Amino acid sequence: MNAPFTIAAPSFVLRAGVPENTRFLKNFFPEIGLLFFETQACLNYTETDLPPTLADLNVSWHVHLPLDLPWQHGLDAVCRDLEPLIKKVDLFAPERYVLHPPDGSQLAPLAERLRNMGVNPADILLENTEEGDLADIWPEAVEAGFSACLDIGHMLAYSQQRIMDLPGLWDRVRMLHIYAPGTGAHHQPLGGLDRNGRKLLKTMLARLEPGNVVTLEVFEEQGLFASAELLVELTAKWRNRP
Repeated sequence: MNAPFTIAAPSFVLRAGVPENTRFLKNFFPEIGLLFFETQACLNYTETDLPPTLADLNVSWHVHLPLDLPWQHGLDAVCRDLEPLIKKVDLFAPERYVLHPPDGSQLAPLAERLRNMGVNPADILLENTEEGDLADIWPEAVEAGFSACLDIGHMLAYSQQRIMDLPGLWDRVRMLHIYAPGTGAHHQPLGGLDRNGRKLLKTMLARLEPGNVVTLEVFEEQGLFASAELLVELTAKWRNRP
């Protein structure tokens, strides 16, 4: 695709494990996002679940860090889980990590802990979620040196468009999550975006700095490929007719 961004797919599309998914997806997508959604399950991964040979695939990688990190128990508890998870993917040399953020008071000490693990906070992309649109923690996120991942489904489902006006936002956005929001936070294929959703997508793609990533967060094969085709079609149309 002739576009200034990289299209990524999630590591769960087929009803199979990470190895089967990634070996299939590498034929179609230049980047794969490893979904580490559940802390304990991913801590329990062995080389059967995450074979070192996957690092030889001709793709780049990013990691979506767990949704259930124990922020309520403090930063020590979180980092006891984060550090071994990050070590599990060292071999893959991920370029970015997506994180559902804690409250703003935890961001500065988290950034210091990450540096001690060898991770640059700029490579940690804080995502807008159902719990928050990043606006309330934006000053702390900027001060601590984090980047951002904008999720269009969350923006639409939870009326978070004010995030688009955050100061310096697009200097820090390194990834978009795109899909159509369905009921119960279900991720629908991109074709389900209504007129307002497509208008927002057009704006987001235009503002994304070249060289960054657009992840199609659709977790089934037919919808993923239909979404990829539509993204190519819309991008070509919008580039030719601003």
